[in-house]
Amino acid sequence: MIEINETSVASSLSNAPFQIPIKIHQPSQHDSKLQSIMFFIHGGIFTHGSMHCHASIARSLSQLNSVVITASFRNGTEAQWKSGVTMADLKDVFNWINRERQLRNGWSKCLLGLVGSSSGGFFALTLAQTLPANTIQFCIPICPVAHPFKRASYLRSSIAGSGVEDGFFSDPEDVHAPSKAQIILETQMGFWQDDESMITAGELLRSNVNKVPTLLIIGSRDKNVPFEVTRLIQTWATRTIVVGGRGHEICDSVEEIRGTYDDYIPDVERFLNYCIGET
Repeated sequence: MIEINETSVASSLSNAPFQIPIKIHQPSQHDSKLQSIMFFIHGGIFTHGSMHCHASIARSLSQLNSVVITASFRNGTEAQWKSGVTMADLKDVFNWINRERQLRNGWSKCLLGLVGSSSGGFFALTLAQTLPANTIQFCIPICPVAHPFKRASYLRSSIAGSGVEDGFFSDPEDVHAPSKAQIILETQMGFWQDDESMITAGELLRSNVNKVPTLLIIGSRDKNVPFEVTRLIQTWATRTIVVGGRGHEICDSVEEIRGTYDDYIPDVERFLNYCIGET
């Protein structure tokens, strides 16, 4: 049984005040058995989404004796990358979680980590490397847009009809149709604005500076995030799970795959147990 409560966190930005809505998923009557606290950062092409997204993943993660917090942070054209608003909102929520960790029954001894889906995976990876060292005990990006410029390059190749020739996929069926790629690219660029910003942000993840144990989960046929987009993370991730024959849908929902061979939630549980053993 998962209890769900909602509250809000005040933004620390005096020039952009905002109450950040958050949702807390917690196993009921299991405080003594809680093992981890996860800040789950939603995806949505750096623009869409809210704390209500990826509900089946949040519930499944909560069932691993974990508290899962989601948030409706600002992003997209209202809070473009250079404004710093998105990262400020995410840090404000994380800092609230860290404070509550010391106050709430059963939270203080839990591992504290980040999970992110798609564009949220980029934010999770970036937070893990930019927060003070030893703040985060684990990071789990699921189909992350780990290098925004490489994703933009893939989308441009798809628009030009050269996704296979440019080496992103070997099967034309795995490449986005030009019209779909155009929509995703325009949405992504609404947040990033220029290539230089995407390149700089992606290159910051070239190494695991903070040495955060990281479980990378990707689909082998992900039209939104081909292998090249996560290649840098693959070189240093603690473990990489590739779900064969699956695409970007695995970071939106796990309802279809729960209990099947493609279910990656047991892999998350094994990884958390590994992290517990390392602390």
